[in-house]
Amino acid sequence: VPLMRTGGASNGEFNFPLGALERSDFATTQQWLLLKDKDAAVDASAGVVADIVAACAAGKEVTSSQSWAKEQAEAEARRLRCELGYDSRIVCILGGQKYLGDSSEALVEALAQKLGSSTDPKMKFVTGGMPGVQKTFAEHCSDGSRVWNLLPRGESSGYGRGTDINAGKDLEERKVIFGLLGDIYITVEGGP
Repeated sequence: VPLMRTGGASNGEFNFPLGALERSDFATTQQWLLLKDKDAAVDASAGVVADIVAACAAGKEVTSSQSWAKEQAEAEARRLRCELGYDSRIVCILGGQKYLGDSSEALVEALAQKLGSSTDPKMKFVTGGMPGVQKTFAEHCSDGSRVWNLLPRGESSGYGRGTDINAGKDLEERKVIFGLLGDIYITVEGGP
């Protein structure tokens, strides 16, 4: 388990075997990325290493609450693509939950109106069902018939606009699926 964040041989220098830097079946993509993240908390990195070692020792894939099989996320994204229409162009909207810039809210409203008036019926807009940028977009995107709000199972957006769809057991899983779903991502200010 290379702690790539530490550099040196652990990051492929000094003729370290490059194959050892490839993610194994005992680690999720998210865990492997954490091993590279120099800004991650030391305890988080150490915890991931412990989880990976334990999974390897037990001969099974890691199943901690932070991990979620890539295959399952891809299957959920395919299911949603089918629901939205395989030939659809999916535009995902994300951004801050509060507006920081003076003109950001007006910009999102104008963007939603312009995109919502597009005559391309294959264009669908997906939010993450969050307040701020995503809610404003949903509320101002024409009649809302091409807006879909992706939330974890059992949750609703409360927007009153668009169609709520569900995937993933929690926000972390929903984010992974959201990241696999879109063709285009539009961000305004911060992320979710």
